[in-house]
Amino acid sequence: MMVIEIVSVPEQAAFYVSDAARYLGISPNTLRKRTDLGLIPARRDENGSRVYLLADLDAYLNSLPPHQRSDYPFRNRPAETGRKRKGGKYERP
Repeated sequence: MMVIEIVSVPEQAAFYVSDAARYLGISPNTLRKRTDLGLIPARRDENGSRVYLLADLDAYLNSLPPHQRSDYPFRNRPAETGRKRKGGKYERP
């Protein structure tokens, strides 16, 4: 069984970029990019800063597909062999 951390819902209904990104669990730059792509709506305050409404953030989270947990994502990946040399490439022994 997987343990899920419960995050308390903030009292405020609008967030600036850093707080909205923290709420979604993504970086502020990722949030800005998704806003520019039209995936997450944002408004502007009187200073021109982006403001995100809690309802819009929740709608975005609900639109995401469910996460499927895998035990180890690289299980079927072939192992690298050889010695690493300058430039990050492998050479055969």
